[in-house]
Amino acid sequence: HAAKELQGSVWAMRSLPLDGKPFAEALAALVLRVGEGHDVALAVACDGPLDDLPEFVAGSLLLVIQEAVHNALRHGGARRIDGAVVGDRASGALRASVSDDGRGFTGGTQAGPREGHFGIDGMRERAERLGGSLAVHSRPGGGTTVTVTVQRRDYDADIGAPLARDRR
Repeated sequence: HAAKELQGSVWAMRSLPLDGKPFAEALAALVLRVGEGHDVALAVACDGPLDDLPEFVAGSLLLVIQEAVHNALRHGGARRIDGAVVGDRASGALRASVSDDGRGFTGGTQAGPREGHFGIDGMRERAERLGGSLAVHSRPGGGTTVTVTVQRRDYDADIGAPLARDRR
């Protein structure tokens, strides 16, 4: 039992499971959970075909969004946070963004791994693992927008296998 729990925890660091929910429902539940107990207006929207995303891709996007919302609450003091995920079947592009009205910051001045903060680096690594990119736009007093952009592609068929085995 302990080994199974540890496997699930390690896999969750790589990708967040949808627990059988459609992507839009999992996204809304995630944002509400992260924002719980904070005096903040939260809004999320999904557009385009998203329910056919491989679970690894969907879970990785959810982890990026979770970290961006967490950062907006913890470091930005945001009062409003808007999230959006857009899929375009024709081009294969997926774009997830989180915008807030918080304090903002000057790029390069934020705490990083040397100070024990791995949020932006972790989001960037997740985007890159999906073959995509991460952009962070911020300015003092002007809030922050985090955007991850990836292309739909054929993923290794085994990429989701650890999660599937854990569900048995």
